[in-house]
Amino acid sequence: MVNTFGFTSLLESSYGKLPVISNNLINGIRIRYNDSWYLVGQACKELGRNPHRLVNATPDELDYRVLFQAALLAASTKNNQSISLSFGFPFSTQNLYRPLAEKLAEEKRFLIEYDSATFKKDGNTEKISIDINNFEVIPELVACVIGLKKHYNIKETNFLLISLGFGTIEIGVVTPDGLNGRTVISVPGIIQCIKNARYELERDHFMGFMTDHQLDEAFIKGSVILNRTVVNFTSMRNNILRAFYKEYISDTIKGYISDRDFEKIEKIYICGGGIRYEEIQNCFKNEFEKVLPVEFVANPDTLASKGYYYNAERISHAAHGVDAVVGIDLGNSSTYITTNKDTEY
Repeated sequence: MVNTFGFTSLLESSYGKLPVISNNLINGIRIRYNDSWYLVGQACKELGRNPHRLVNATPDELDYRVLFQAALLAASTKNNQSISLSFGFPFSTQNLYRPLAEKLAEEKRFLIEYDSATFKKDGNTEKISIDINNFEVIPELVACVIGLKKHYNIKETNFLLISLGFGTIEIGVVTPDGLNGRTVISVPGIIQCIKNARYELERDHFMGFMTDHQLDEAFIKGSVILNRTVVNFTSMRNNILRAFYKEYISDTIKGYISDRDFEKIEKIYICGGGIRYEEIQNCFKNEFEKVLPVEFVANPDTLASKGYYYNAERISHAAHGVDAVVGIDLGNSSTYITTNKDTEY
């Protein structure tokens, strides 16, 4: 059984004894790393003062390592668990980060200390041991292709795949032989829209210490409370999204995907969190629906995680199986985990 769940990719250092804020681990993650405690995900949003996450952090940086261990903890169903694991990065950082990620996973055994008092009455400090028996680091867009083919059983053999992420947008043509390397390109993701919204809002308002991730939540709603006043910026947001689509998506496709490519393409598949914006969907429809069918993938945020899972399943079978199979999409906005174990949150 394939089981997918996740948490917001936010963290913050934490001190003292905390109250129960949830009835499950996924919404109450507090883990210890290098002798310091960190709130992660929903727990960070509930109890933190400055929830944050470095965008496109390297596997050597604290942000990445804390979130990585939090994902392993969330994926675990028992102590002393052995897993096959797959995870990765956008093409723009894959070559640079892959050796660092492999070095991290090669540590093999992870002893994770966490605080169960945030989700259990009379909870306390607990530890769990997880062994990574087999792993593979693959590009995120490759994971999305695997997810489409294995989880959604798509029929098309030639298609254009576009992943609209928070930190990175990736575009590439898929053929029966895999991704066409000539057509693969990475550009800044939705975070560029968040930064543009900040520039506009700061013209008339004091933003305080609001982080990009906090502003992202306001950007989705189209409004924010600043100095105890509701500021509606829906119209400005929609203008930013349309300009972003033109400059970073449409123009990029024109520059890298030729008419010869479009002659072979049967459909355009679009995944990633950027699908949530109706303006982005409308831009795609207006530009491409008269040329090719456009499909917005169901559950677009979790497609990469599912692809990583199926890749981990492949290497697990090659190694004659282990206790659990895990795919982790450690995203800049949210982290998603897919396993074959019945871990319900």
